[in-house]
Amino acid sequence: MTTVQDGATDPAGLGLLQSMAAQGALTLDTVAYVTTQFATPGTPLPSHSWKYTNGFRVGGVKLFLDGSPQGKTARLSKPYHVPPPGTAPDYRGYPTMAQEVTDSRVHEVVGRNVQLMAHANGDAAIDSMLDAVEKSFAGRKNMPDHRTVMIHAQTVREDQLDRMRTLGVVPSYFSAHSFFWGDWHRDSVLGERAFRISPLRSTNDRQIPFTVHNETPVVPPDMIRLLWATTNRQTRSGKVLGEDKRIGIRDALAAITRSAAWQYFEEESKGTLERGKRADLVLLSENPLNMKPEDLLRLKVVGTWSRGIRVFAAR
Repeated sequence: MTTVQDGATDPAGLGLLQSMAAQGALTLDTVAYVTTQFATPGTPLPSHSWKYTNGFRVGGVKLFLDGSPQGKTARLSKPYHVPPPGTAPDYRGYPTMAQEVTDSRVHEVVGRNVQLMAHANGDAAIDSMLDAVEKSFAGRKNMPDHRTVMIHAQTVREDQLDRMRTLGVVPSYFSAHSFFWGDWHRDSVLGERAFRISPLRSTNDRQIPFTVHNETPVVPPDMIRLLWATTNRQTRSGKVLGEDKRIGIRDALAAITRSAAWQYFEEESKGTLERGKRADLVLLSENPLNMKPEDLLRLKVVGTWSRGIRVFAAR
């Protein structure tokens, strides 16, 4: 990796990252998205920047609209396959904010040209976020290039993908879930709905820009496993979870390189190897484009360069 994100930066974490940057301690570019979830209404938004200072910048704001599917706190439109003990049979998770609060927070951020990342796992939470974005841009003749990111978006429906394309919302899928919790999703969380979590093929077919990610410390920051999980959708038990939602290796690589740079508004300097762009790159043990998806786990990172300087060399 050459660019990393802190996706829930609190005031203490922000101060730490700023201090590390001032000391020249950040060998990788680090983008912070500051949580303003529980700030008093009217509190000034964090000062964001489109440029790095010593490898650090504040990219925007992070909101949380629900919890996680594996913890059965994601907000769904239909009941959980097996509701948690002590809950009603129609338990569907719950929101973190009332709709009017979500509307206000979203309008405040995107209305000031600050990039917003919104954690939304359940399709009901995704509806809430899309409604808020739609209200924020109501009445405008042209949709601005806001690149609001829907983080995780695991249970997004087909009709919601159509809305995301119209509204310019970018999904960033936690596609490693298919391996780590795929069996749990199928057997306890979502039932048949589990076969279309992180619907990468549907997103790609609509030509919607998207990225995929790990979320450390929930799962290790292993980009090779992420690439494998994204293209295979294989669970821990070896079952395939939604074969028709797979994408190919080239598209999966784009989701963690070219599209990732675009998501950050950094496509002019990162994401592809071109003259005039940053020398951020990794050297792999094999060409993944010449491999079968099921063999990707044998890939090794031989070296990593950040800003033209080698920061990692395999032993």
